[in-house]
This record gives sequence, C-alpha cells and structure tokens, in this order.
Amino acid sequence: MNTFWQKPLLFVVLASPFIWLVTEVLSGNLIDPIEEITNPTGQWALRFLLLSLLITPLNKILPFSIVKFRRMIGVFSFFYACMHLGIFLIDQQFSLTFILEDVTKRPYIAIGFSAFLLLFLLAITSTNKMIRRLGRRWKQLHKFIYLIAILVILHFYWQVKSMADIEPLIYTIITLFLLSFRVEWKKWLKR
Repeated sequence: MNTFWQKPLLFVVLASPFIWLVTEVLSGNLIDPIEEITNPTGQWALRFLLLSLLITPLNKILPFSIVKFRRMIGVFSFFYACMHLGIFLIDQQFSLTFILEDVTKRPYIAIGFSAFLLLFLLAITSTNKMIRRLGRRWKQLHKFIYLIAILVILHFYWQVKSMADIEPLIYTIITLFLLSFRVEWKKWLKR
C-alpha cells in the first residue's frame, strides 16, 4: 500500500489552525489580536498533546499502525506551545520585570512555563539522532509527557476565569482517560 501522501496530508491538517489564525490576524477580523490568539494557540497545543497520547491506545485497536504519526503530532503540539509562549512574551514586551510580575500574580503562568520547558526537552530529543544517542534513556525521558499533560491541564484550569466554564473539565476528563491507559492495572490492583 502506497502511503507517501499520509504524512504530507497530516502536516496540512496539523498546520491548518495556524493558517486559520494567521488569516484572521492578516484580514483584520480580530479586535484584540494578542488576546484572541493566545488562548487558541494554547488550546491547539493541548489538543495535539492529547492526540499524541491517543496514538498508543488507538494503535492497539486499529488493524494498522499509526505510531509513525506520533512524532509529527508531538512536534506540532510544541509548535503551538511556542506560539502560545511567544504571544505571551510579546504581550509582556519581552520585559523580564513584567514577566516576573505576571508570574507572581498568576501562578498558572509558572505552571505553564514548567510544562513548556519539559515539552521543549522532549522536542529537542525527538530527532532520530537523539533517539539513537539516548538509547533506552530516551523512553524514560519521554515519559515526562504524562507530567506535561497534567501541568498543561492545571495551567488551563487555573487560567479560566469562571468555574462555570466546562471546557477545562472536558479536557481534564480526556486527559485522565488517556493517562489511564498507561497504568498497569493488574500490578496496581495486586498491591
């Protein structure tokens, strides 16, 4: 089966939110571009992070392998996280004083930044060369994805202004569901 078209198609699908956001900014449709693209970039980073976590359970039930797509999805999650952080830095005028002031006022920013640093570590070790160089340690390192998912959920939950907003709860349920596939239930229940 010829599959040369799958990765380019996935690339276009994963890039489409970025293209849509750029189109919105350039067309002048946004009243406050900084405010109106900060949340969507963070949400797309989270969505693609969760999609990368979904690959393992899906791979177990599908009649074909989709593991080859996980790296691209993860890198796109990092791309949107970079945009999310970049927009925050632009909004803070790249001023360390403003950034530190915001971190002390809003601890969810510190949690988000911690998640970003860990995601950065995973992104820079996702090349074939780094996978070979790290060997078995690579898998251990990339288990940080679970902690990242939890930190991102906390960041999102804490950032929401209203507890009536159900979106963070939906993402939390999805995250816990996906993380439950990583628990070795037989071993855990024996304890």
